[in-house]
Amino acid sequence: MRKKNKGHAIYGEKREQPMKTVGFEETGLREISGWLENYKIEQLTEPELAELLKTANIFFVLEGINRVQSMLLCELKASYVQQSQRYVSLGPQAYILPELEPYFAAQAGELVNKAFDLYHRMSELKEGFSGRPKRENYVHNIPIEDARYILPLATKTNLSVSLPGPKLIDLYKLCQNEQYKETMADIWQSLSVHLPASLLKALARVAGNNNTRVIGFFEQYFSKIDTENNMVLLAAYKDLDLKVALGALTSTQSRTSKEILEAWGEEAEQKARGVVQRVLGYGHESIAEQARTTFGMMCSLATYHQQIRHRLPESVREDFSAIITEPERPAVVPESIRESQFAQEFLELVQAFKEFRLEVYRRFGLAKALPLLLNCEQIKMIISTNARIDLEMLAERTCMNAQWEIRDLAIKKLKILRGLSQTLYERALPSCLTGKCREGKLSCGKQKEVKELFQRI
Repeated sequence: MRKKNKGHAIYGEKREQPMKTVGFEETGLREISGWLENYKIEQLTEPELAELLKTANIFFVLEGINRVQSMLLCELKASYVQQSQRYVSLGPQAYILPELEPYFAAQAGELVNKAFDLYHRMSELKEGFSGRPKRENYVHNIPIEDARYILPLATKTNLSVSLPGPKLIDLYKLCQNEQYKETMADIWQSLSVHLPASLLKALARVAGNNNTRVIGFFEQYFSKIDTENNMVLLAAYKDLDLKVALGALTSTQSRTSKEILEAWGEEAEQKARGVVQRVLGYGHESIAEQARTTFGMMCSLATYHQQIRHRLPESVREDFSAIITEPERPAVVPESIRESQFAQEFLELVQAFKEFRLEVYRRFGLAKALPLLLNCEQIKMIISTNARIDLEMLAERTCMNAQWEIRDLAIKKLKILRGLSQTLYERALPSCLTGKCREGKLSCGKQKEVKELFQRI
């Protein structure tokens, strides 16, 4: 263990509390392992192993991992429940620094200590308050969900994970990927002790390194996204209403789509809208899956982490190194901080992180630099989804109780989607406008204001 550096006590203390895996449970893995061993099966293709694993399920809880690790795991799109920085106030030692040479370790410790100190000063609660606070309960009107924007990805978190068996292959690939092998090493080490030896051998044979070369293909799309254009329609089917309507009628009529279109003639668009409105009104939302769109999005890493916990959309992000090697890329500064006495200190600290992290990246590589990324820094991503998924996501994310950044992005997306089809996305609204508020006692109580807002969209 490293000795504690003067003024950097936390670095040494964090090595005494490594991450751990608790509550590991599986169903089906032992049976698969027994079958492999009994029949002396040594050569399996990846599709064959994935097929075998369809009968298996895996559960575990990761305690004390950092936010880089949790972000990479959430990108696998299994099932996760994570400690929330919106609701959990973090202590002054809630982070794990990368292992660096003493000089750089001391600098990293100083910067991260400053970030946590600023976080605590900005989010100071009024004396005597207890319970779940609202903005007005904070001394400076800066809630922890805004103050967290200054926190680094070195911040610790806990993650409950439930995997369908085939996702184990994806997890293994992630942990063996050259880019992230060092970052994920402790997680894989703690998990592998629970896996049968024959299964580990099968994974090693079929799961090589991920092919990272294809990321260059997406540059043509990433170039269309920036801070001003942070929600961009990249592609969509033509005539979404028509796609959905014809899909709906396929199940109920003997006529072909061609015959239906011929019968509708010049009234096709109007007829299609009527079918969409009627069938969705019945609650048959599956027809909305016939409409697909692809969007480009740019957001803070805090919001990116929320976005990828929506597991159904297909998505791809730019490489994290793009943030590190583009220090001029602006950070997201919450309005509550922008209008506060802390604004300049926030920006200066962000800049200090950018400069130091770039040096760490050049000297020691990506794995050492990743924990020094901040929640406020922005990343570009591409999202491909269908209207059924969007109806549910937008209903959740346009709610006034949703985090403000992802809510603003959701409203931007809704405006674009309604330009494609007013009918299809008519009910992509907060629950209070389509029925009863599902927030219960936590309702914002602003139904009138919400209604007025969405009447203008």
